[in-house]
Amino acid sequence: MAEPAYHRVAETSEIGPGEMLCVEVQGIRVLLCHLEEGFFAIDNTCSHADANLSEGRLRGHRIMCPLHGAAFDVRDGTVLRPPAARPLRSHSVRISGQDVLVALNDRA
Repeated sequence: MAEPAYHRVAETSEIGPGEMLCVEVQGIRVLLCHLEEGFFAIDNTCSHADANLSEGRLRGHRIMCPLHGAAFDVRDGTVLRPPAARPLRSHSVRISGQDVLVALNDRA
């Protein structure tokens, strides 16, 4: 199996612990989150109502949708609270020096 293609999306200094940043990877809007345990990336669009999760609230490992309050685990895209029923795609993240790199995953 081929190694996924990683793309530089930010520097580690651009996003402090407990913060998030919407970035674009190959035309896909991805939400990059910095938690105490590291950096994580999920699709930026809520699976329930197509809202931008980057406009929501990040509380620990939970991102809350600004429209209807659906919640997702930013570590793996799992639905934590309805009305969303479908998980989000999570994406692979690597740190290389000061660069944050993201590789898109095909599925949720």
